[in-house]
Amino acid sequence: MTAPGADRAESELIKFPSQLTASASAFHEQHLANIKQFSISDMITSHQEKVFVTQMHGFGAGNEEAKKELARHFVKFEILKEYVSETRETRIEVALARAVDNFLCYVSDILTEAMIVRPELLKSQEQVSMQEVLQHGSIEEFIQWAAEQHVNQLSFKGLGAISEYIQKRLGLQLSEDQEAWNVVKRAVAVRNLAVHRRCIIDERFIHSMGDTTLEKGQRYAIPPAMSFDVMLQTMRIVQNFDTRISAKFKIPLLITAEQPWYSAPNGPSSLDREREEKARRAGLTAGQSPSQNELQSDPNTATCQHPSATSVPAQVPAVEPKRSNS
Repeated sequence: MTAPGADRAESELIKFPSQLTASASAFHEQHLANIKQFSISDMITSHQEKVFVTQMHGFGAGNEEAKKELARHFVKFEILKEYVSETRETRIEVALARAVDNFLCYVSDILTEAMIVRPELLKSQEQVSMQEVLQHGSIEEFIQWAAEQHVNQLSFKGLGAISEYIQKRLGLQLSEDQEAWNVVKRAVAVRNLAVHRRCIIDERFIHSMGDTTLEKGQRYAIPPAMSFDVMLQTMRIVQNFDTRISAKFKIPLLITAEQPWYSAPNGPSSLDREREEKARRAGLTAGQSPSQNELQSDPNTATCQHPSATSVPAQVPAVEPKRSNS
């Protein structure tokens, strides 16, 4: 049974802003890939099971040999389905780790973008050699190199230190949502445990999680919903922060619909085309989707302006994307 609000959260998981920075574009591209990677095994097994059932019911009495052959394939399919079930815990670990890494990459990338646009953010007591300056062909190349060096050094200090740096130097909070921030902090601790300890609980993890019921030496089983929640909360933080930092430092924005990951045949834009086709068949105004009509008739719904989002149906991760004939 679906929990209250789960469908809405699933839909938000694959909503994309109409405009975004280059750093956010890279984040969303990887975010979409992570969703597909996490769900592809279940998608295939679910689809194949339906195919087997449909074919078995479709055979007549004179197709006994074909039915036996199909039954043999079905037995093998059941074994493969067990593999999918057995590896689910590992896939959850990988999905969570990838979601955390994707978020941390975005933070590093957007800081670099901000420093390139506003070089004064690089001011510090650090010194560079003349050789390091002269090895770059222009001041712009040097600024980019210095920004990347600065962010790389910062990234080793941990999420807390990065957040404090952003607050102090940029005058922005990385996350304005404390609940989302708590989810991300816990996810970073789980990610580190999975990567460095194969999920075997140690004292540091118990302290990071603030849970005295955890037992040292035992394997930590990541709750199945945790990976989903981390993907959702990191996406919320990124979209909110991207809006604020791009506005404050005048970081150039890209049009989401023009990005290759969005406009790919099986990308989110394919669902936009499907909605337009359904609208056309329903006799609506050409080029106007049902969702757009709903936006116009609902005064509580914002129009598609930055930072509002272009949504994609929640069933995307669970069904095979279709191509439009248009």
